Amino acid sequence: MKLYHFPSPNPQKVTFALLELGLDCEKIPVDLAKGEQREPAFLAVNPAGRVPVLVDGDVTLRESHAILAYLGETTGRLWPATAAGRAQALQWLFFLSQHIMPHAGEVALRIRARVVGIPVDEATVARGEKALPTPLGVVEGQLAKNRWMLGSDFSLVDCAYCPVLNRRAWPAAGRRVTPPASRPCGDRQRRRRRFPAENSSPHKP
Repeated sequence: MKLYHFPSPNPQKVTFALLELGLDCEKIPVDLAKGEQREPAFLAVNPAGRVPVLVDGDVTLRESHAILAYLGETTGRLWPATAAGRAQALQWLFFLSQHIMPHAGEVALRIRARVVGIPVDEATVARGEKALPTPLGVVEGQLAKNRWMLGSDFSLVDCAYCPVLNRRAWPAAGRRVTPPASRPCGDRQRRRRRFPAENSSPHKP
C-alpha cells in the first residue's frame, strides 16, 4: 500500500488508522505548502489535487473516510461486524464530512495562511467559529453517553474524529471551541500508543 500524505487533518485520520491496524504502508509526502499537489505527477493520481490518496494494488481511494471504510472492510478490525453497525459508522463519518470539517477548515484558515503564506479572511474564520459549536454539540451528546464514538470500543470512526477532538489545535486556530465531553475523548486518543505525534502539532493546516 501507498499513502500520499501531508500532516493535515484528513491525511492524519488515515495515518492514525494504519498505525492502529498495524498495516505496513509506504508514505509518500506531498508538500502542500510547495504546491506539489498541483504537479502533473500527483494530478495523475488524484485529478482533484487533494490528499490523502491510498493506493492498494488496483484500488485507488481519494477520500479519507472512504479509505477508513475500506480498511475496516478489508481487515475486519476496528469496524462494526453488522450491517446496522456499519451504517452507524458511516453515519458518523458522513456527519463529520458534511457538518464539521467545512467549518473546522474555516476556523483553521489562520493556521493555513501562516503555513502557505496567504492572507487571512477573517470573515470566513468568524463564520466557522460561529457555526462549529453546533455540530460539535451533537458529538458532545454522543460522547456524553459513550467512551468512544460508536460506544465502548475504539473504532476507525475515532481515527476520523481525532484531529477535530485534538483540543491542542484549537487555541492556535482562534479560540477553544471543543466542547467539554469531547476533550476527555481527545485526551484518550492522544494517550493511545499509536497516536501519531504529528496529530498533536498546533501549527498544521
